[in-house]
Amino acid sequence: IGEHRKYIYMKLVKFDIHRHDVNLVSRLIYETDAETFNFYFNKRQNAVDRIEKLVRIGNNNSYGHENIYVATGEDDQVYGLVLTFMGSQEDIKNDFKVYFSTLSLGDALKFVFLDIVDGIFLSKLDRDDYYLAAVAVAPDCRGKGVGTFILEKSLELARENGSVRVVLDVDIDNKGALKMYKSFGFKIFNKKSMRWVGGVKGDYNMEYKF
Repeated sequence: IGEHRKYIYMKLVKFDIHRHDVNLVSRLIYETDAETFNFYFNKRQNAVDRIEKLVRIGNNNSYGHENIYVATGEDDQVYGLVLTFMGSQEDIKNDFKVYFSTLSLGDALKFVFLDIVDGIFLSKLDRDDYYLAAVAVAPDCRGKGVGTFILEKSLELARENGSVRVVLDVDIDNKGALKMYKSFGFKIFNKKSMRWVGGVKGDYNMEYKF
C-alpha cells in the first residue's frame, strides 16, 4: 500500500488484541510518560512488559484494551492510539484489584504508587467528562497527520458519548504537545507542579468544551 493511499483510508477503531500489534501499543503507551515509567521500572523493556500485561488482561483497568482505540488502515497496522474513558468509568479500586491479580506484588505496588502520584497532577474528572489519558503516534507515522486525525475522531467519540467536555493532561515540559492541543482548541484550566527527583514535575490540565 502506497503512503498516500495508506493514510487516505485511515480509520479509528476499537483496539483488538487478536488483530492489532499489542506490543507496539504497549510501547506507545510507555512513550507517553517514559520518564515516569523509567523511574519506577528502571528499564524501558521492564515497563513495556508490565504495561502489555495490563493491556491484555483488560477487566476495565486504566491500561486495558477495552479503553484503547487505534488509528489503522486496510492492513490493520497500528499508526497511533488514544487511551480514553469517561469520568464515570474512573475506578481506582478496580485498577488496584487488577494490578494485584495480574502482576507481582512488587510491580503492583509500583503501579499503585504511580497512580497515587499521578493523582496529584492529573485533572479531576466529572462523570460526563471524556478523558484522553494518552495520545500517541507510531514513530514511522509521525508528521503525516495521524495525531490530528486521532484528536478529531476522539472529539467525535466524546460527542457520541454525550460528553460536553474533553479533558487531557500535558507535561509542563512538553511544549510541542501543548502548542498542538492549543491550536486544536484545548484550553488550560489548571496547572499543577511540585519539586521532584531531578527538578520539577507537573502537568497542564486542559479542556475542550463543545
